[in-house]
Amino acid sequence: MRPVNTIVIHCSATPEGRPVSVETIRRWHLDRGWRDIGYHYVIDLDGNVHEGRPIGQIGAHVRGHNTGTIGICYVGGVTNDGRLAPKDTRTPAQVEALRSLVAELAETYPGIMTVKGHRDFPRVAKACPCFDAQPELQPVVAAVRAGRLAPRSRPEPADPIEPAFPPDPEPNAGKSLLQSKTNLSAIGAFVTSVVTALTSLETWVAALVIVIAAGFAFWIIRERMQKARELGV
Repeated sequence: MRPVNTIVIHCSATPEGRPVSVETIRRWHLDRGWRDIGYHYVIDLDGNVHEGRPIGQIGAHVRGHNTGTIGICYVGGVTNDGRLAPKDTRTPAQVEALRSLVAELAETYPGIMTVKGHRDFPRVAKACPCFDAQPELQPVVAAVRAGRLAPRSRPEPADPIEPAFPPDPEPNAGKSLLQSKTNLSAIGAFVTSVVTALTSLETWVAALVIVIAAGFAFWIIRERMQKARELGV
């Protein structure tokens, strides 16, 4: 578990009431050349909490202050009248979900002592998150620390997000090699058993049978390897 001491609140800076998915935000950030979405959590209009960048990884949401922080973004933050003016557009469900998520994170990460809005950091010329986050949410952390507030369980998101970087699959070449070794072991065991069974026969008969069995075994290997190449495995 990486050390975390601060929760940072953001908005997506999208018009009030317009649905925006976590995958859309992820695409925006990837288009900027980032390796993943910058936020660790995104709260949609219905109050569903979606996971973004894995929480064990340092985010990309406050320049110079990403280490030791967790970034939470709610969908919205500007007016829908065409002016795109900063506005606290949070729905009641988003307000409740944000409060619950902050409490949950404060419980999970004992080092968390501070909640800030993006605009509360030095040299940030933005209105984000378009409401005064610190006085609203700092008391939530204080209440958890004092044992006066237990975090509520949050519902699973309506559209679970796949990890941004799933583990690499086992290389196909390695798989083919492993299969080939397994085939050779099995065929070797077969040939050995044939040799053992034929030791009681005439020498020339046993040798002939062994040659036939070996030829059949290598034919099987060749056919399996050809099939594997055709399937691309």
